[in-house]
Parts: sequence; C-alpha cells; structure tokens
Amino acid sequence: MISRGRVTRLAVCLLGFGVWAMVAEVDFNWEIRPILSNRCLVCHGPDAAERKAGLRLDTEEGARADLGGYAAIQPGNPAASE
Repeated sequence: MISRGRVTRLAVCLLGFGVWAMVAEVDFNWEIRPILSNRCLVCHGPDAAERKAGLRLDTEEGARADLGGYAAIQPGNPAASE
C-alpha cells in the first residue's frame, strides 16, 4: 500500500511539473520538428511528386504562403492559421 506521504509528494511533483509545462517555452527542434517529420512532411515536404495540394511545410516560405486568402501558418495569430 502507498503511504499518504508518498501520495502527497507525488501530487506535489506532478503539480510542479504541470506548472512548469504551462510556462515552459516550446523547443521547436525537440517538440515540433519530430511531429512534422513523422506526420506532415511525407505529403507536404520537399518531394514535389509526393506533395499534396501544393502545401509545403518544410520551408518557412511554404508554410506562410498565400493559399487563396489563407495560409497554413500565420505567425503570432494561431486563430487565423489553418
């Protein structure tokens, strides 16, 4: 059985981690790039033959490109980003 003290220490640690996670900055290369590489760049990467809908996410210019009145990424405006 887990002692009450251990449960309390675990709760404090998890709470501390949660607060840290909320204020920590996002590290693009560690947290975002792997997601893009594994999920997005297969269809939206440098290979023109495999690219879908002309959207290119492997370059800043491609991610911010005007796609007929909207862009995949609008820096500083996540609500307007597709």
